[in-house]
Amino acid sequence: MPQILFKVQQVHRLYNHHIPDTYEAEVEVEIINRESGELIQQGTLPVQFNEHGSFPSISHIQKFVPDKKMQTKLLFDIRRYVRKLRPYLQTDDE
Repeated sequence: MPQILFKVQQVHRLYNHHIPDTYEAEVEVEIINRESGELIQQGTLPVQFNEHGSFPSISHIQKFVPDKKMQTKLLFDIRRYVRKLRPYLQTDDE
């Protein structure tokens, strides 16, 4: 199974969202082969988050990774990553 690395690039507040205090983080994702260290895939995925949880864009994940097992792993790992960082994430304009 490849290794997945995450890094938050930007955080924006979503002013017209139906839930107040909802933000969107642009998370850079790198999928790396564990044995060789070779970069398999790299890109940026949007993840919305608020006080109720973190919500990655499923359609972006499906376009990013074609394999169903990797989609599921990426979905759960990116949710966990943003959920743990949520108290420390601030918008770029603050």
